[in-house]
Amino acid sequence: MPGSIDLAATIARAREGNPQAIHELYEVYAEPVRRYCYVRLGDLEATQDCVQEVFVSVWRGVKKFEYRGEVSFTAWLYTIANNAVVSYIRKRNRTQHVSLTLELNLTDPQTFDTARTVCDRLAIREAIEQLTYEQQQVIILKFFVGLSNLEIAGILGRSEGAVKALQHRAIHRLHQLLSPTRAGLFVELGLGEAR
Repeated sequence: MPGSIDLAATIARAREGNPQAIHELYEVYAEPVRRYCYVRLGDLEATQDCVQEVFVSVWRGVKKFEYRGEVSFTAWLYTIANNAVVSYIRKRNRTQHVSLTLELNLTDPQTFDTARTVCDRLAIREAIEQLTYEQQQVIILKFFVGLSNLEIAGILGRSEGAVKALQHRAIHRLHQLLSPTRAGLFVELGLGEAR
C-alpha cells in the first residue's frame, strides 16, 4: 500500500479525534478502495456512496482499532469496504424492481471506451462473478486494487500460500470461462499465474 504517510502516527492522531488524520488516510487509501468497490458494484454513483460510507466507518471505529502494522490496517479497511459493498447490494436487491432493460455503467467518464472495451469489461465482470467468493476477493484485491498476497491473506484470514492457491485456481477458471478471443484481456489486466 502507499507509503506516503507514517501510518502508525496517522492512526494514533486519528484515534485522538484529529480530523486531519482521517483526511490523510482518505487521501492515501480512497482510490484503491474506490477501485475495489467499483469492480464489485460496476456503478460509479454506488461506488462513491460506498467509499464515503467506508471512511465514515473508519472515522467512527478508529478509536477502537488496534494498530498492529500496515497489514492489520489494510485488513480492517477492506473488511469495512466489503461490508459496505454487501450492505449496498442487499439494499439495492430489496428495492430493485424488475426491469426490461439492463443498465450497466462500465464506462469511465474520464476516458472514451470503445464498444469492444465495454464488451471486454462485461465479459471479465461476468467471469469473475462465476468464481467462488474468496477467489473473487483475491482477484479484485490483487489485480484491481494492487494489494500484496500478505495483505490479502490478512483480509481473508488465510495464509499467503492459500492466497496464492486461490489466485492460481481463479486465474485458471477465468481462462476456462473467457473465450479464446478475449485471451488478450489477461495480458491487459496483468492476470498472470500466481506470484
